[in-house]
Amino acid sequence: MKRIITLVITLCAFLVPLATAQALPDSNCPTHPSARGYSDMVYDWTTGTAYLFGGIDHVTPSLDYPLFDVWSYNSFTRHWKRLFNSDTAYNAFQRDAVAFDPHSKKVVLFSTFVNCNDFGCGVETWIYDIATNTFENVTPAVQPSLRWGSRMVYDVESKRAILFGGSDGYTTETLNDTWAYDFESNTWTEMNPVVSPPPHHFAAMVYHPFAERVILFGGGIIQTGELLNDTWAYDYNRNTWTDLRPANPPPARAYHTLAWDLWSNKIILFGGVSTSGYEPVLGDTWGLDLKSNAWIKLKPKGSPSARAWQVSEGTWSGPLLFGGSPLHDNYTDDDTWSYLSIERRWVQIGACKK
Repeated sequence: MKRIITLVITLCAFLVPLATAQALPDSNCPTHPSARGYSDMVYDWTTGTAYLFGGIDHVTPSLDYPLFDVWSYNSFTRHWKRLFNSDTAYNAFQRDAVAFDPHSKKVVLFSTFVNCNDFGCGVETWIYDIATNTFENVTPAVQPSLRWGSRMVYDVESKRAILFGGSDGYTTETLNDTWAYDFESNTWTEMNPVVSPPPHHFAAMVYHPFAERVILFGGGIIQTGELLNDTWAYDYNRNTWTDLRPANPPPARAYHTLAWDLWSNKIILFGGVSTSGYEPVLGDTWGLDLKSNAWIKLKPKGSPSARAWQVSEGTWSGPLLFGGSPLHDNYTDDDTWSYLSIERRWVQIGACKK
């Protein structure tokens, strides 16, 4: 991890002007993913490439996840490219959460509500191999239970994907269990920490590489309809969750996104919903500074429209955001945005000139 930090610091001076230049809108309307919500996205820092997986489109909004495609986005060239598309149902795309392992160059997808019949539904673990552009079902004997609304990120220091929460697929009870996935041995381990966050459904999670912690914010509890604005940090080595209780937390919300920003070393939050009834959606931007343990409401010069159900990942050019919608049942946004903390503004990538 220390070598990664050194590399990041060394490259920062070179990449500052590049990041700014890459964020200017294109003059044409390039190929890009269709409008969607409930996608998942990961980022490979070694190649500067983000990978987007499926979601729900604006034509057939449902919980059936009808989009069976994979897209890549190069944060240096600012170009989207479709890598994979299937015309038939593909269990890998029933994924509830995904995480990318930079060592193997593979993505783990925890798939849920697969192979449903009169006796119930199953869960599966899939691996997407970036090098071969193929999916493989690697479901082990032990894995998390049937759920939806869980979150998962890759912990670089421990070389594990960390999954938390969601809601039970049978009882709808919101969960607060923590699992770790080991890519090398293809094993899931329930961590059972002594202290855990309360149950969270569709919270947001992100890994902070300098702090070497998984950070969780917000989400909801289905049984009570309560939305949360708590901030927690998970340390795999000590198997501990810590309630950070930072100053000035954002309002409670769910279906929002978090992304680590290299340039400010802050975690950037955008959007989400402010009530359990899905609307209204939010369009605010916040930054979490772990050093001062405080949230800061940012006032960028430009901003994406208010939305929820989008995806976001930290990149060399700043946090990348795609898709989402102002409405839960009609996913209409197909725009790409990058947040430039140095200039304190969001910029749209590949905007079509009218």
